[in-house]
Amino acid sequence: MTERAMNLLSYSGGADSTAMAILLKQQGIEYELVFADTGAEFPETVWMVARTANLLKKNLTVVSNGGFFAWLVQFGWLLPSAHRRWCTRLLKRTPLDKNREVVGAEVVYVGIRADERERASRLAESNPYWQFPLIEAGLGKTDVIALCRKHDLLNPLYQWRTNVSCFCCPFQRKQDWLGMLQHHPTLYRLSEEWEAQSIRTCGFTFSPWPLRELRTADEAQLRLIPDEAPDEPCIICQV
Repeated sequence: MTERAMNLLSYSGGADSTAMAILLKQQGIEYELVFADTGAEFPETVWMVARTANLLKKNLTVVSNGGFFAWLVQFGWLLPSAHRRWCTRLLKRTPLDKNREVVGAEVVYVGIRADERERASRLAESNPYWQFPLIEAGLGKTDVIALCRKHDLLNPLYQWRTNVSCFCCPFQRKQDWLGMLQHHPTLYRLSEEWEAQSIRTCGFTFSPWPLRELRTADEAQLRLIPDEAPDEPCIICQV
């Protein structure tokens, strides 16, 4: 007998996917949370994933395609970037897509907000099974944050960080790196060591500015470094 197809909610531990999970719960829509563990997650995010599943009383599936470090070494210390998004493809999309095929899910809910309609339209063309409840409900960034706070489900990373991507994400801003240096110095130094290996082997850095230079820069030097993300982040990591 063929198993009944279920609805899956692609969950990152971030505000958008958390607000989406709350919204669908309120609407009485059944779904299961699916979290792709990259092996480079902040502990706050791992905590939030478990907390959300517990408070919303939803089944949680954690999928993986190996860890970031293993793939980094296999690729000869080739760091991901805007033009080499192997991390998103291998560590997020591949395990999530495989899980969808295994369970036979017809719908995957993705947390793209109402103020990102154009982005959703582009993604929907190649992902016909994706649905965007936040857009249907007209919820923008302010609404999403408010909904998460109301239910005490806002990832604490937002206290000092703009998103909840991997700690070594190449798309994070200067202030995100500096925040990690303050709040998770060991993870910063780990990223710095990986980058040092990449510089020696491939000549690549996570960002336009090497992490060692960022760590040792004084206030005057820091002001000269632009605080802009290198490129549009990957939606599957950010939500």
